[in-house]
Amino acid sequence: MLPGKKTSKETDWDALRAFMPMSFGKQEAKRDLSLEFDKTKRESSTEQNKTEQKKKKADNDDSDDQDDDDEEEEESEINSDVLPISHEVKLNDHSRTVSALTLDPSGTRLISGSYDYDVKFWDFAGMDKSFKPFRTIQPCGEHQIHEVLYSLSGDSFLTIAGNARAKIFDRDGLEKCEYAKGDPYIRDLRNTSGHVGALTGGTWHPSNRESFATSSQDGSIREWDVERAQKQKTTIVYKSRERGGRSPATAVAYSPDGKLIAGAYQDGTLQFWNAGGNYIRPSVSVSDAHQKGTETSSILFSRDNYTVVTRGGDDSVKLWDVRNAKKPVKTAWDLDIVNPEANVIFSPDERLILTGTACPKGKGMGKVVMLDRHTLEVHQTVDVTQSSVVKVLWHPRINQIITGSADGIVSVFYSPTHSVRGAKLAVVKAPKQRAADDYEINRPIITPHALPMFKDEEQRSSKRKRDRLRKDPVASHRPDLPVNGPGKGGRVNMNQQQAVIKSFGKDTTRDEDPREALLKYAELAESDPLWVSNVYKKTQPNPVFNENDDEEEEERPKKK
Repeated sequence: MLPGKKTSKETDWDALRAFMPMSFGKQEAKRDLSLEFDKTKRESSTEQNKTEQKKKKADNDDSDDQDDDDEEEEESEINSDVLPISHEVKLNDHSRTVSALTLDPSGTRLISGSYDYDVKFWDFAGMDKSFKPFRTIQPCGEHQIHEVLYSLSGDSFLTIAGNARAKIFDRDGLEKCEYAKGDPYIRDLRNTSGHVGALTGGTWHPSNRESFATSSQDGSIREWDVERAQKQKTTIVYKSRERGGRSPATAVAYSPDGKLIAGAYQDGTLQFWNAGGNYIRPSVSVSDAHQKGTETSSILFSRDNYTVVTRGGDDSVKLWDVRNAKKPVKTAWDLDIVNPEANVIFSPDERLILTGTACPKGKGMGKVVMLDRHTLEVHQTVDVTQSSVVKVLWHPRINQIITGSADGIVSVFYSPTHSVRGAKLAVVKAPKQRAADDYEINRPIITPHALPMFKDEEQRSSKRKRDRLRKDPVASHRPDLPVNGPGKGGRVNMNQQQAVIKSFGKDTTRDEDPREALLKYAELAESDPLWVSNVYKKTQPNPVFNENDDEEEEERPKKK
């Protein structure tokens, strides 16, 4: 038999397989997912600013040949093909600046906070192409949201707003705890039970999920126990050289090993404290780290526990070494910033440093700038929207970059080949088909009794309004309650027993003779007539009274 030629027995089996069903039930039509991904492909608007200068051995005398080889390998691996920026999805549901972003550890649920006071929940696994949030809450009343952070386990998230109280919510947005506010009349901040100024930042402890820290405009940093809402665990008060001895704390961060707490202040300084110490003096202090009077919006530790990156309000990003923090290791300038919530992040492999830049609304493009970790040279920039980019987030598990902009848009950048789940799940999911009887009429529907001619002039009062009026002592005509304690308002103190006895006082009005009560005004009415007699004085005839009626009544029985 020739090679490659099938026998008659094999041919029969092939014919039989063709008639046999491969699966049962309704078969779903197969779709080409690449076509769906192509619809979200970005236009070629990214500016690639790759560094052309490579490090030479002569520039690094203290580096050996192996280190140089490693650096060349790293530079060869960093390219635009690996960065997940080829495709983009926009989540447009906020009306104002998106100032907070966080993803749970699994990368399936995104939470965004905004200046419109709303916190929105986005579920990538449950979303479709409409890209709408499944829940919206207003956690802190009419206070702008500065920060939202998922806990280490992802079962709750921390909310930092423009008030003095931090809040923790569960995964579904239900409030679990609200933490205390301090007494603003106490001068020493160590003796208050909480912050007395608006919060500016917050962070979870890197290893203890029962602890977190907050910074405030009152100049203090406080560590909190999740289960203890009445008072903070520790208080860090920085004594500034500025007038009054206080400077607002604008950012706070833990080192990855939890041994250092870093704080940035508006007087331009950076302070580092040893965790677990007395917090009287910082272990490392950096004066004039950024320009005085500007807000250092973000401070971030590297995984090595001594490299620190800061995002300053002086349009700069600086790289520091805590072991020798007298001056920055590297500085990158001309990175415009407007919002005090602008952050700086590392890429998952910590080879790049990412931050957003600002621009006037409608003029220019807000960008995500990617800097080399060692030189702070611009590796690549990505145009996002025609407004400032405030928040940047790169989740290592799904390998997607998420940004929040000043125009209320949340942008999700991904790559179909290098990203996992996340926005890819929503892109390929078609919107739910509506049933034939599920329709809406665009024109308004007016019921007959909703027309003005059928409405009563008197507005219908709701139960809530009636209860509110009932509690109002003026509107409900409530009688005055007995005065407790010292008298006030001209009223003497009266206990409850005296008030009851006073109500038992006898009213003698019914015992008075009504004839006598009227006759006592007879002389006054005759001397100074005011009503009927005075009006008809000129036309009224003189009254004539019959004075013999009594005599006639006495004579009548005699005649009988």
